[in-house]
Amino acid sequence: MKRILLLTAIAVSALSACQKAETTISFDITDFPEGTIIEIVKWDGDSGNTVYKDTATNGIFCYTYTCDTIFETTSYSIFLHKGNLNNSRHIYVKEKSNTEISGSGFYTQNWSIDSKNPRQQFENQKNDVTKDIIIEIEKLSAETYDEEKTKEERLEVVEKYRKALIKYKESQMVVLETLPIDEYWLEEFANATGAINIIDSDSTTYPKLTELYNRLSDADKATPIGKRITLSLFGKTLGVGDKIVDYDLYDADGNIHHLAEYQDKWLLLDFASYHCGPCRMFAATAKYYYERGVGNNFEIITMTDDTKRVFDNMVATEKYVSPLWNDHDGKNGIFALYKIPGYPTFYLVSPDGTITDTWLGFDQKRTADIIIAHAQPEPEFKTENGVSTVTNPTFSSNNGVFFVDKVELYNDSTVLNCTYAGAGSYCISSDSYLSVNGKRVSTITKSDIEMDKFIQVPVGEVGHCHLTFEPLPQNATEFDFIESDCPTCFRVLGIKIK
Repeated sequence: MKRILLLTAIAVSALSACQKAETTISFDITDFPEGTIIEIVKWDGDSGNTVYKDTATNGIFCYTYTCDTIFETTSYSIFLHKGNLNNSRHIYVKEKSNTEISGSGFYTQNWSIDSKNPRQQFENQKNDVTKDIIIEIEKLSAETYDEEKTKEERLEVVEKYRKALIKYKESQMVVLETLPIDEYWLEEFANATGAINIIDSDSTTYPKLTELYNRLSDADKATPIGKRITLSLFGKTLGVGDKIVDYDLYDADGNIHHLAEYQDKWLLLDFASYHCGPCRMFAATAKYYYERGVGNNFEIITMTDDTKRVFDNMVATEKYVSPLWNDHDGKNGIFALYKIPGYPTFYLVSPDGTITDTWLGFDQKRTADIIIAHAQPEPEFKTENGVSTVTNPTFSSNNGVFFVDKVELYNDSTVLNCTYAGAGSYCISSDSYLSVNGKRVSTITKSDIEMDKFIQVPVGEVGHCHLTFEPLPQNATEFDFIESDCPTCFRVLGIKIK
């Protein structure tokens, strides 16, 4: 009886809250699969935060979510997870009104979304065209993780999945061909053209996209999003050998900056977003490099196309120590000029402004090699009370992202202060040793982390450890750190101590 009264009280309280709320999203879904995890994410541009998460029970999801402050860039998504199955749908709300979502079953594409926001009405029309192929893709995606299938059966599923993706591209083209051109159509078209930024032309979609482009009026092409579309389709993709392009970029205080401020330096340009996981991993690595000390002839510059609110939050929480700038023109600014295909994207630029390398995604080893080649700080040698220390020792090569930050030379031991500047987890073998001229001279005796066990590094952090070895020979001027003799074990070679 107490439980019934409690549930009644909660229902009345929720109803009262909805009556007072300016903006709400109500769900009335039946035949919901038991145990489905439901997650609602609020978006500000490309950056999202989970605002609700629960597990469905009794086959019904009847819930009213009260929205907080709504901005022009605000939207929502509902994500569903059950086993290997995943499904999602975007939701656009109208201030001071209720968005009603009704239907049955797991797949949100079969639900009805009744919103007074005209963007949602466009999305509903798009959903009518694409829903069947989206559901097929998500079912096939789940099948690829089915452990009961044989290898041959999985390969068949992968081939079906590949063909379904092609059908989805075709359905996107149908949407653009049939719906009228308006601001929402232009954004959909911009997303479609942005998908080909990795290469200059895509054999399956590029001809159709250029044909659709010819339907645009001169006024459409002159808008910021129209200019971005033009750059995506016909602009030059900046690559190795090209000169960098400058733009107005803003720091947290609103000051304008340009890449030209760092002329005569090596630059690692990092195109990122606050809610991009690999971007946060790189941010932690970059912070470590700066704390360790980078050379005066090197700079890492992070640029975002997030909204100003998201950027301000990024500044407050991530504590960048390297330059961090925001493009107030969003995707229509420097990200369009460089035809950035995704986050994070990197450009390595020589002191004369020439691009020498570019890649998509957080490549830990690649970044480490760049730091070793262009940004190793000057080593510091010191002897005090019979203990010699070398801070930031120079080394000749590194086969991973394991750095030796300091060497302490005692009469009875050699201590290495080390950092794993990657992401995920790392392991230090109990077979680790130091060698001089290729000969093992010192074995590990102690570590402040458990050896032979993977240590998890939280997202946004790096790993640190202190390793103690037997003393090095007195005449040694440099040595190698060899974690073990396995092919993938860490090796830091040519560590100079004199």
